[in-house]
Amino acid sequence: MAWQITYITWIHLITSIISLQLVFSVYNMQQIRGRKPFLSMMALSAFWSLILTFESSAPTIAEKVTWSQFEYFANMGIPLMFLRFIFSHDLDPPGRLRKYFWILWVIPTVTILLVFTHFAHQLIWTGFSWSPAGHNILIYRHGPAFYVAMAWSVGMIFFANIILVRFILKRPGYYKSRAWFLLSGSFLALLTGMAYVVGFNPVEGLDISPMGTLVACFIFFWGISREQLFDIVPFSHQLMIEKMKDGVIILDNRNFITDISSAAVQALNADRGISGCKIEDVLPVLLPVVQGAATEQEMRKEICLEVPNTGWFEVTRYPLRGPRENFLGSLLILHDISHRKRSEMQLRKLAEELTDLNQMKDRIYSIIAHDLRNPFNSIMGFSRLLAGSYDEFSDSEKRIFAENIFSSSKSAYNLLENLLEWSLMQLGQFEFSPEELFLARLADESFALSKLMASEKSIELVNSIAPDQVVVADHNMVDTILRNLVSNAIKFTPSGGRIVVSACENAGMVEITVTDNGIGMPADVVAGLFRIDKLQSMPGTANEKGTGLGLLLTRDFVEKHGGKIRVDSEPGIGSRFIFTMPGRT
Repeated sequence: MAWQITYITWIHLITSIISLQLVFSVYNMQQIRGRKPFLSMMALSAFWSLILTFESSAPTIAEKVTWSQFEYFANMGIPLMFLRFIFSHDLDPPGRLRKYFWILWVIPTVTILLVFTHFAHQLIWTGFSWSPAGHNILIYRHGPAFYVAMAWSVGMIFFANIILVRFILKRPGYYKSRAWFLLSGSFLALLTGMAYVVGFNPVEGLDISPMGTLVACFIFFWGISREQLFDIVPFSHQLMIEKMKDGVIILDNRNFITDISSAAVQALNADRGISGCKIEDVLPVLLPVVQGAATEQEMRKEICLEVPNTGWFEVTRYPLRGPRENFLGSLLILHDISHRKRSEMQLRKLAEELTDLNQMKDRIYSIIAHDLRNPFNSIMGFSRLLAGSYDEFSDSEKRIFAENIFSSSKSAYNLLENLLEWSLMQLGQFEFSPEELFLARLADESFALSKLMASEKSIELVNSIAPDQVVVADHNMVDTILRNLVSNAIKFTPSGGRIVVSACENAGMVEITVTDNGIGMPADVVAGLFRIDKLQSMPGTANEKGTGLGLLLTRDFVEKHGGKIRVDSEPGIGSRFIFTMPGRT
């Protein structure tokens, strides 16, 4: 049977063409807010009108019912797309509804399933008959599911218009004039849809809702082309926010995120889709800024973010208030202060280094003025006596003078050597050449240098390091470390004492221990052993002199190798100096 084309067919076809033209026009407007839901809404409208075109010209009841089934995809989808479109323009939307918007798809999904299975239950249609007015119009007698679905569709459009009215009341007159295009168009479509549901039609069986859609399309098209319909939101402000280097977050009065700029998304390493979520669920780092007794007052806080990179931000919260001074929400501005904080940290570090350098300078002056002068005074004094009255002294007295000159010379030499090595270390000019070394051989070399000093106090030197124990270290630095620790142990060990050097493997490092059974040290002395500002000289058991510089040099050499040094000491029991060096890999 041939298609029966009537004036109703032409109305639906024209509506479809206008809707498609509107779709193409909006598609080319890339900067429109809410562009996707609006495109979807108009595409469904064009699809609906096209299906109605075929349905109005179909000659049989079966064919009309088949085409009507496909209409429900548009009938159920258009209200949701319109609501989503309105949400995209509202600055204070219901946050929970945004988050659980998917629930609104339940009734449309069930309705479409019922439409395509209507012969099994007749919940959508209970019967069909031809209109007495003719014009190839089919009257659909509806079941309970149809009225539920239509009530839902009308309710969604009505709810969207309520939100739109609330939006209009908050905006200046310039934006209100443009918002009325949306409101009038959607309200007209709402009225024609309700007229069909309640049966208030000029011709029995005629669905006038497509005609309302046609007029709404004209209004929307006119608003877009002539009155800049999409200026209902100040896009210049939105563009300004997006171009700002500072991040921007807008919260409602329940701390739901209603908008977030690209800069804030990047700074917080967040997802752009967190709009509609509560800030405590997705951005807990900002809770100190948005919670508290003074949530409706302006405040400023600094926060530190460690993901993806450590950074600092100054977050300022500004309260948003309505025309009646009612609290609407908050505006958060995130200003990146990472450069400033890093500069402050660098200045603080430089200040600490300058303090250390000043302390080092003062200590070096003290060593030169006092500790280095004393041995030279002794050398000069005994030398003057020998030079001026050599023949008046006995051989035993001359031997004592010579021993004192040698002891003072050795003390001055060791001090100068430590002072030179430590100064070069601080200036970064000490050559560092690590290699594989047999540790037991190095301990023996250190004992050979200290043998005379130990024999004078009858101190036993014990090397218990395994002959095959290897460290990867600089020979000169390890030699200086062992020399200082062994001589330090001899200094504070009484006659008849014992000094043991041992080593063991521990997690890829070699742990070396120098143990003595000397006088030991209290905890406060131990705490200041390796600090330039706490260097102190304690007389040894034979009244030996020292500066503490050797231990400071020892610590620096150990740390140069990536190791650590610590001290266990107890007064009257002795001391254990433990340091680590890299082992063979």
